[in-house]
Amino acid sequence: MEIMMLLFETTINTLLSLARLALLLIPVLILIEIARYYQMIEKLTGRVKGILRFLTLPQEAAFPLLGGLFFGIVLGSALIIDYAREGYLKKRDLLLIGIFLSISHSVVEDTFIFAVFGANPVVMIGVRTILAIIITRIAASLIDYYTAKEA
Repeated sequence: MEIMMLLFETTINTLLSLARLALLLIPVLILIEIARYYQMIEKLTGRVKGILRFLTLPQEAAFPLLGGLFFGIVLGSALIIDYAREGYLKKRDLLLIGIFLSISHSVVEDTFIFAVFGANPVVMIGVRTILAIIITRIAASLIDYYTAKEA
């Protein structure tokens, strides 16, 4: 009987978590579609062209990258999946975005949390972002080197 109760509670908790996630992601994805329609995304992403060029990523990678950077892995993943399904991003781009976001995701949230415990927010944001840029650029170089070697 305990196993049945455990399964029931687990199922309910999982469904509640999925509902909370949907309540967050569905409005955000609707807003993204509205922003695309009115070409607001291009205006926003145009400001990060230099970083994208350095990371050897296409302009289409900017919005998923910024979404994950500021709002976390969950939103970043939703944007990445959406952009990948629509064919905007190649496998190489997806890998590089994943590397960048694994190091420097949710900068705003994490910085607030750690600042409460005495961390310097400027140092935290700076170090995480610089490390993410450097490591992603190294990964891009390695991917390009080994891809060219195979061809």
